[in-house]
Amino acid sequence: MKRISLFFLFTLLGLRWSLGQTADSSAYRFPLDLPPLLSATFGELRPGHFHAGLDIKTNGKTGYKVYAIADGYIYRVKVQRGGYGKAVYIKHHDGKISVYAHLSAFAGDLAGYVKRKQYEKQRFFIELRLNENLFPVTKGQVIGFSGNTGGSFGPHLHFELREDEAHPVNPMRFGFRVPDTLPPRLVDLWFYPLTDSSVVTEGNKPVQGVLEKQQGLDYRMQAITAYGAVGLGIRAYDRQNNTWNKNGLYRISMFVNGIKTYETRMDRLDYGRNRRINLLIDYPRYVHEHVYVQRLWKHSLANLPVFTQLVKHGIVQVEPGKTYRIRIELADFEGNTSNVHAWIIGRKPGKRFEKHPQTYDGEVVDVSWTKGADLGDDAVRVHIPRHCVYDSTKIALVEDYRSFDIGRPDIPLNRRFRAAYSLKDIPPAKKKYAYLARYSERKGRYYFATARRVRDSLILNTYNFGHYKVFFDSIPPVISGLNIRNGQWISRWHYLRFRASDKQTGIKSVEAYIDGKWILTDWDPKTGKAIYDFNDLDFAGSKHKLLIRIKDRAGNTTEKTLIFYRKFK
Repeated sequence: MKRISLFFLFTLLGLRWSLGQTADSSAYRFPLDLPPLLSATFGELRPGHFHAGLDIKTNGKTGYKVYAIADGYIYRVKVQRGGYGKAVYIKHHDGKISVYAHLSAFAGDLAGYVKRKQYEKQRFFIELRLNENLFPVTKGQVIGFSGNTGGSFGPHLHFELREDEAHPVNPMRFGFRVPDTLPPRLVDLWFYPLTDSSVVTEGNKPVQGVLEKQQGLDYRMQAITAYGAVGLGIRAYDRQNNTWNKNGLYRISMFVNGIKTYETRMDRLDYGRNRRINLLIDYPRYVHEHVYVQRLWKHSLANLPVFTQLVKHGIVQVEPGKTYRIRIELADFEGNTSNVHAWIIGRKPGKRFEKHPQTYDGEVVDVSWTKGADLGDDAVRVHIPRHCVYDSTKIALVEDYRSFDIGRPDIPLNRRFRAAYSLKDIPPAKKKYAYLARYSERKGRYYFATARRVRDSLILNTYNFGHYKVFFDSIPPVISGLNIRNGQWISRWHYLRFRASDKQTGIKSVEAYIDGKWILTDWDPKTGKAIYDFNDLDFAGSKHKLLIRIKDRAGNTTEKTLIFYRKFK
């Protein structure tokens, strides 16, 4: 009987959400006719940014109708290589903006309008700003179809609600709720000595807490000894009913001896300060282990809107002979909570830890938040601007044969730095094939680094310190899977299909022409698939010439030409 009651409760909640009839807001409806199941929540920690919306599951499929949540007008449309892929942006009468991303296709007249603009500009990837009178929408109108385009890792709808273009807000605050009776779960807890004189368990490095026992929703950690300024960090996740995904938390609160000293809530974000998420997490641990530990103290430059309570920046000043009772409350949006209990016992260290200065190779400069630097020579020149690094640090540039190291990869950056690598010493026959790649220590391999070719130099603008090396790519990309043979009649064919691939640097562009006229190929960079709809254009006669041209990111080009027969009229 209990199972039946829960089933009806979840069904009722899902129906209530999908129809938009919630206590918080009856102005909005759910953007899909599907149960409200999420694969990601608002404010989740991501590389260099917060997740700015809800990722709504679509049963692992594409093509579901996507609906406008309220009256308004479409003011922006985007087709992007990565990021949001195909996306629709709607301004509503209450001033808010809704965003629908990773679509497989646009709907109705909008689809035709976007295609016409793509043909006018002869570009598949495009961004359009639209007049408010061009595409008015009503609540419940179909504006697109769910997909997996752009930087998506599987079929879903990414849905956002924004105050304005720069400030996304948590959709759950405005009626978009999910069935959720499950409390957050702890993964691990960390203790950090924050100054040269701070100590945690007789050492000056971060220490992972040890779980003593768990009772229901409470976790109890073994007591630790410490001295001086100490910060805590936590890794945890939340789940909603009927899903397996490990999602982010809505609220994290820390109490020291009963006083709330730290709290974050994922209610509102600021795109202009998104990169400062790297001050909210243990960034070196993310770089080396790819895990997100949220710091429960505030860096002086972490001016993020997620902080709602701070006492002494959340730092625990541990004195000898005193005991500090720590309680960390983890909460999801529905108010389900779990608690982590820890104790810090103040103890003066038995020995003094001397700071050993780090040794550096190569050219070294001092940089800080207010001080940039220039370093290098004719082979490699590096410019680090002001407001690039958050903390005062030394940056070394080490040059080697066709490679260079700049800084450490676990130093977070607020702005891009520029590196210019000279190609003058590379033989002319190889020069045009040169490109830069960055080494990932965690994955143990090199990755293509986007750089501009300016005369005899590769100019790199990037957020990533680390090791860079010059490679050469002279192998052209490959065209495969073409569904037309030379000399074939294809009057019954609806689509032209082929694949574009390149193993070394990846595909930069895909173009196709019929009888010398540019045709629109819907190209998916993730799969390499390209599709052209033969209904787009008419061509005279029955004999036609097809040209496919593909370029990789090193500049190598492959062309394929064939003759086919088709009557278009």
